[in-house]
Amino acid sequence: MTDTDSVTVHDGITYADRDGDELKLDLYVPPVEYPPLVVYVHGGGWVAETRENVPEPERYAAEWGVAIASVSYRLQEVPDGSELSRMFDPSNPTPRGTFPDHFVDVKAGIRWLRAHADDYGYDAERVAAWGASAGGHLASLAGVVDDVLDLGDAYADDVTRTVAPGESGAIQAVVSWYGVSDVGLAAEGGDGLMALLMGGSRAEYPERYEGASPVAHVTADSPPILLMHGREDEVVGVEQSRRFFDALAEAGVDAVSYELHGLNHVWADDVESIDSERTAMALLTGEPTPAQSVHETTHATEGGTLRPLIPELPPAGPDAIRQFLEETIG
Repeated sequence: MTDTDSVTVHDGITYADRDGDELKLDLYVPPVEYPPLVVYVHGGGWVAETRENVPEPERYAAEWGVAIASVSYRLQEVPDGSELSRMFDPSNPTPRGTFPDHFVDVKAGIRWLRAHADDYGYDAERVAAWGASAGGHLASLAGVVDDVLDLGDAYADDVTRTVAPGESGAIQAVVSWYGVSDVGLAAEGGDGLMALLMGGSRAEYPERYEGASPVAHVTADSPPILLMHGREDEVVGVEQSRRFFDALAEAGVDAVSYELHGLNHVWADDVESIDSERTAMALLTGEPTPAQSVHETTHATEGGTLRPLIPELPPAGPDAIRQFLEETIG
């Protein structure tokens, strides 16, 4: 039985003010002396959901021995009459903006959390990001782009550091569930979401599409990354994680990729049964264990020893994430 009662919960901490609207985060700290920190970035197509869309944070803070912070970020503004207005929830209190506001806020949350580590009792030097779907895109982008000012020339006039500007926004590891890594590839789906996010088509703004794509920013200095993706994902195709993994391997970055056979987005059996990521972990740990394939790329200096990122290689789920976090930020 996991002792979730021992986890200290800090709800609704304001970390940024955006034109009079507060951005908040929830923080879960286990009874461990200065544990590492995992920053959770929720999904929802960059348009919907809130920071409450996080899988059982008290449980996994306790089981993994990490602090977990679930951060809000500005959601995409949806114009009146847009075909995507079906995704807009007028009761959602999260402030709205336009890309790259989403990314700017995630980085601001990381810097704020680093600045306040001693106040809440976690280690500011051991930080990972974990995200799902749109959150997987933002978490991955946060991993391969250390500072908002490095996002690219297409966004140079749209990014500033107003929150804890003296702190680093770099992170040491990433966990991405079915996230977008190549925005141009995602745009080929033709549902208009990428055009809304980028302010136009790929033909009009190729530099924006490239700058917003994690795969375009991978270098040898990128942190280790754990990817998990359903092979039958009809919302974010599995090719997104495959391209990201290949780019990481080519750059000499340690990475592990799980592909879950027969599973759709949010680990659903089909697109009609897609549910919240709050319950997604339970779908990974149910019976029977989904069929899956795992690919790992690890690297060693000359004369060095290869060290696996997930030593016991359990199925996709909490044990795999725990082992990855222990090897990278533990």
